Amino acid sequence: MNVPHERVLAKMEQEIAAARSASPGDIERHVYAIKSMCELIIGSREKDYAPRSVSVQPVVTPSPQPAIQQTERIVTDDGSNGDSIFDF
Repeated sequence: MNVPHERVLAKMEQEIAAARSASPGDIERHVYAIKSMCELIIGSREKDYAPRSVSVQPVVTPSPQPAIQQTERIVTDDGSNGDSIFDF
């Protein structure tokens, strides 16, 4: 079913006018009608265009490197550098 765009736009204008004079509870109904008409126009326009092929390139993620753990304790002359981070 092919509806001319001008006819849909005229109906949208009618819905906008009705929404302006509607009660706050009825405004949402008119807005959904307008939204549906917008999607009708957009949907018919999408059929006019040929679909484009999109090339997808794989994403290369670097492999995580293992964390370096210090197993030997460094000993200094003054006895610092113990197991706690508060040993100075």
